[in-house]
Amino acid sequence: MAGRKNLTVRTPRAFQFLRQAARAAEEWPVAGSAVRRFQDAETWAMAELKQRLDSMSDDTPDSGRTRAAAVEGPAPREMMARLIAQSRGVDPEAARVWMYRQTLARLVPDQVAMLALLADREIAPLCHIAAGRLPAGPVSVVVLSNASSLGRDAGVLLRDYVPQYMSELLALGVFEAGPEDDRLADQYELLMADTQLRNTMDRVRRDMRLYPRLQRFSVHLSDYGKALWQDCRPLDSASARPLPGGG
Repeated sequence: MAGRKNLTVRTPRAFQFLRQAARAAEEWPVAGSAVRRFQDAETWAMAELKQRLDSMSDDTPDSGRTRAAAVEGPAPREMMARLIAQSRGVDPEAARVWMYRQTLARLVPDQVAMLALLADREIAPLCHIAAGRLPAGPVSVVVLSNASSLGRDAGVLLRDYVPQYMSELLALGVFEAGPEDDRLADQYELLMADTQLRNTMDRVRRDMRLYPRLQRFSVHLSDYGKALWQDCRPLDSASARPLPGGG
């Protein structure tokens, strides 16, 4: 079979001895039961060897393809071909709907609450907690990324996971980070009182034996985030534009 390793099976010396002894015993004037015992032993040993070789063949590339074929659902090659065919006949509005659906499928309610609040406020504080060997100068490592008071103000259920929520929204291109903004001075101060930030800074001092450093940034909706909110937000007013394609 293509792809299978060539397996050269050498007959062990023990098997050769059994065969020779069985042939010699047939010429001896002894009870036939002795010969049968030799033959039974040889048959059992060969069956054991065959079973082990069969188990080795299960690890060959061909057997891996056989197992993969048993996985439910369309083959990846078929999925790719279908998407390529669909890309040739999809209009821009339908393509936008598909993209919105893909993004929204990756969001949880807490993140949508943050999205709605940021759409209303336009800008929010964003901070990293870094650690350095000196009170000033270069930092050694960023310990906590993308902390923000936006989650608390939006009333998220999992306050400790706001940095993860924020990181995902930034990775999806819905949010966009910017530089520190003087308009957020009071909010930066309030963020410094957050339990998660204070505990992280204490851990930097106590466990890492380094100086905690607060890095200030801001966050706002990206162009894609603005389009996503405008096109997909609930129709709570006459001015809200419906989702393209009737979605």
